[in-house]
Amino acid sequence: MSHILSTPVTALTAIKRQLSQARPGATTVITAYAVLLYVIPSDRRVEALGGAGSLASLLATAALLWWGWHQLNVAGTRSRQRIQWVRVSAFTLFGACLLSYAGSALLPLPSADVSVSDLGLLRIAALIGILLVAHDGIDTEEDLLLLARRLCLLGSLYAGLGLVQFFAGTSLVDSIQLPGLTSSPDAGVGARNGFVRPVSTAVHPLEYSVVLTMLLPLALTLAVHEVNRSLLRRWTPVVVLVTATALSVTRSALLATLVVFLVLLPSWPRATRALLTLAAAAGSLALYLVVPGMASTILAMFTQEDASVTSRTNSYDSALSFWSISPIFGRGFGTLLPAYRIFDNQYLLSAVEIGLTGLLALLFLIITAMVAPLRGRSQWQRQPMRGIGTALFASVLAGGLILAFFDAFAFSQASGTLFMMVGLCGAYCNLTGDVRPLVLEER
Repeated sequence: MSHILSTPVTALTAIKRQLSQARPGATTVITAYAVLLYVIPSDRRVEALGGAGSLASLLATAALLWWGWHQLNVAGTRSRQRIQWVRVSAFTLFGACLLSYAGSALLPLPSADVSVSDLGLLRIAALIGILLVAHDGIDTEEDLLLLARRLCLLGSLYAGLGLVQFFAGTSLVDSIQLPGLTSSPDAGVGARNGFVRPVSTAVHPLEYSVVLTMLLPLALTLAVHEVNRSLLRRWTPVVVLVTATALSVTRSALLATLVVFLVLLPSWPRATRALLTLAAAAGSLALYLVVPGMASTILAMFTQEDASVTSRTNSYDSALSFWSISPIFGRGFGTLLPAYRIFDNQYLLSAVEIGLTGLLALLFLIITAMVAPLRGRSQWQRQPMRGIGTALFASVLAGGLILAFFDAFAFSQASGTLFMMVGLCGAYCNLTGDVRPLVLEER
């Protein structure tokens, strides 16, 4: 009799185990976030939620709640670990934004700015949410490499759309309407010196370029070190990303790309360095021949006076006057609307919106994110995991540099990519420690 009863019990146990294994983990959640971030045009959002109403932002907010639920469920069983500085810096930044939000209530801000401060807090919470899920949820080497490959694939498709826009001279996504989401009338491709500035699904060429430059280090590292994969699969994302960056007609993207190569080159084998140097020279020649006038345009961007540079340098006096009103905690994250001033410098904008406390917290986050993979890579002797550490360092370094050239936190794709990469920096460092996986569990 007991044998008869044990059969269905065993079957039910097996089914339950399979369902448990099928529950989504952090890799699936971050992949879904990246798909929504890069596939859905970033100007599409739920109108009532404003800047916090994009589908990617809503998923990231849900991810923050999921992360909090997970922490409560495993708090009693988690073993003692070393201090996780990336997570500490993330909470420091969020705390600075909370203090700024509370302090803004004491300032005589217009009612429109007060309502925007509420949405700003939701936006930063969503970014912290996806950072924490990436930080604590990627718990195996296989998951990190799988996610890196997925990001490279999405990045190549994202860059490919931009290339189509460059040569077609039209956005292609303007006419796409998604039920329940509104779009911005200002979205679309622009031009510089007669060349189309592609945006893919972004709303600004700078947003487009920051995504390209932050995904490029991962693509290069996987292409160089994952020798067991075919050449086509390894190098296609690299070629597409580099070509799209070169044709973005964006000064800051070209500078950040140069920094990426300077960081990664010493970590590659000598033969690879020589081969890629020749490939870069051949690619530059091909660009000169295929796109007449592009080489002179790029040269002019670095040798001639530009109105955008003048605008940035003239922003310091305005930033100082805004900052002096509330220098310690700022006026509230997201409250300095473009109608007041566009600084084109996220560090200046952060000093105004979240004060000196918030600016230092932001710098703390970026620095700790860069240090974490450099420390973690010493634990890996094999490739591509050792190279992934250098790639993540280069990715955050490129993103941190571009923050000085535009108001990145006003753009969901740029800020989302940066915080996702920061989370992966922490995850990479944690892979050498004792980390409990972030998956849906039953009590």
